Amino acid sequence: MSAIAGAVFVDGRDMDDGVLARIVGASASRGFDGVTRWQQGPAGLIRFAHATTTEAQGEIQPFVSPRSGAVMVFDGRIDNRAELLTLLGPDAPPSTAPDGEIALALFDRTGDDFVQRLVGDYAIAIWEQREQRLLLLRSPYGWRPLLWTFDGRRFGFATEPRGLVLGLGLDRRLNEGAIAEFLAARFVSETDTFWRDVHRVPQGGAVVLRGGQVHLSVWHGGPFEDLSHLSLDEHVEKFRELFDQALVSAGRAAGPVTSQLSGGLDSSSIVCRAAELHRDGRMGAVGAISARFPGEPHDETEWSRAVEIHAGVTAEVVGAHPFDPDAAAQWCADSYQLPLRPNTLDTTVSVCRRLRQDGRRILLTGEGGDDWLNGSYAHWPDLLLRGQWASLFRHGAQQWPDSPTHVIARRTLYPALMPLISPRHREALLQPHLDFRLDKTDWLRPEWIARTGLEQRWREEIPRDGLKGFTQQTRYSVFRHPRRHIGYEPVFAYCESQGVETRHPFHDARLAGFFMGASGNVLRKQNCRKFLLREAMRGTLPELVRTRTTKAYFVGHIVDAVDELFERRPARELLPAKLGWIDPDRIAALHAPFTKWRKEGSSGPIPDAPWGPVWFALAMDLWLENAVGL
Repeated sequence: MSAIAGAVFVDGRDMDDGVLARIVGASASRGFDGVTRWQQGPAGLIRFAHATTTEAQGEIQPFVSPRSGAVMVFDGRIDNRAELLTLLGPDAPPSTAPDGEIALALFDRTGDDFVQRLVGDYAIAIWEQREQRLLLLRSPYGWRPLLWTFDGRRFGFATEPRGLVLGLGLDRRLNEGAIAEFLAARFVSETDTFWRDVHRVPQGGAVVLRGGQVHLSVWHGGPFEDLSHLSLDEHVEKFRELFDQALVSAGRAAGPVTSQLSGGLDSSSIVCRAAELHRDGRMGAVGAISARFPGEPHDETEWSRAVEIHAGVTAEVVGAHPFDPDAAAQWCADSYQLPLRPNTLDTTVSVCRRLRQDGRRILLTGEGGDDWLNGSYAHWPDLLLRGQWASLFRHGAQQWPDSPTHVIARRTLYPALMPLISPRHREALLQPHLDFRLDKTDWLRPEWIARTGLEQRWREEIPRDGLKGFTQQTRYSVFRHPRRHIGYEPVFAYCESQGVETRHPFHDARLAGFFMGASGNVLRKQNCRKFLLREAMRGTLPELVRTRTTKAYFVGHIVDAVDELFERRPARELLPAKLGWIDPDRIAALHAPFTKWRKEGSSGPIPDAPWGPVWFALAMDLWLENAVGL
């Protein structure tokens, strides 16, 4: 459904259509089904239409409430429509109403708390004309961005940055603190962007503009039901029920639905279970599309073919899309987004272009499986505190079944006890980016680290007081971690620029809520990650995939891209180096073993060195030159 934007004057002026026109003109490629504008008094709203559900076809936004006069622009999808229509009763819109119309009717009924009842992936803006109040909201598990800016006289918001920065004529001032987080490979700010005057509505958060004042809050963050008392069989049954519900919801579409198929557990589970649901008449057909890389260490053809045979589907096959530095620079200039990582190009660009050829608009992904399903030992301190020693050591024994009892006891007690008595261990568990065992950020200049207050920034977070124990706090920190914004938003923007909406069944709110309360003893068992998913997919997945313990690492093409970029601009000539932010010699040294590995045919083990900081330095160089204009 593409994008929303708007502006409000708080200094007594009426909205000028020219302001809205400039935002539209400056915005990156969106609105495949047209752009509509609305204005009244000091406010103006914009909707870039991209209809991906039957109910959205032909809808007219903004939605205006005949009851309250509130005006809403809605970007996204609501997955519990039937439940909300029943709740609204006789005053409900018709069953064919667009999602946003249902959301607005619920807002009229319950006020700001309406968002607590929504299930889906959405970004919403509501202008209340009578109260002269603007409300911005984002879903807690989705990735639809929503940015805002305010200079004391004019408030602006938009899905993507170019419409705000260029459309509103903002000074291109850099937020060096956020850039430092990015270059450190530990981006943690939930509200900052690289632009000093552009902010982010946090996931599960709200921004309210009223009386010339801006107030930010979070409305989501627990408590979640503790399901640790359930047996493994009960966990499996509940997971399958919710996973089916998530797939059916993600498959609601006005046209064909296609799913990425890598051959990993997550995407394979989506393709195989969707095929079963289609055969049972519970959802429409879901096609599969697979990017394959013959001869590369990250080729997963063996597993994706096994899925095709088992599920009775034939996947479309696309190849790698080569990294082009000139195209990456142009993308930064056109979108104000970071360049897409080369491994993302491998699996995204060719897929989106294939879908666009025949007008397909929906792409399902396996994103979220690694967030939720890997499991950890974060629940062990809680078991220790509650005196559930038998459960604790039974789970420990399952991780190292061949070890002597005293070794199992020591290996179990240490990670259970240390977060309770050691601040460093507690910090590492609750804030993984601060884990003292991580690589030191010696590629950043110490004086710049001090000037940006980087270490202090790492310790700032928006409190979610409803989270219970180490278990829920740790799990919640994984999914809300803002590094996902940095990694995924360029992908989201690129897909939308190609007319493709990405959907992520593993991020269904009902399924995610289950994961938040699930027993840690069934998420990782027998030292096997994703144990619950593997058990739930017995018979659904081919055994070759269900029991797979390897994972493809898309490093090779990143190395190739970095080599090409360094040929054009050596590390010492990068803008982050010239600005005094990074140590270029250290960046070059980090990359050297990867170049050697690639030249030797990528046949040996991947170098045990961080590659992220090298790409981040080059990506920031491209962004600074082409989006900022340095």
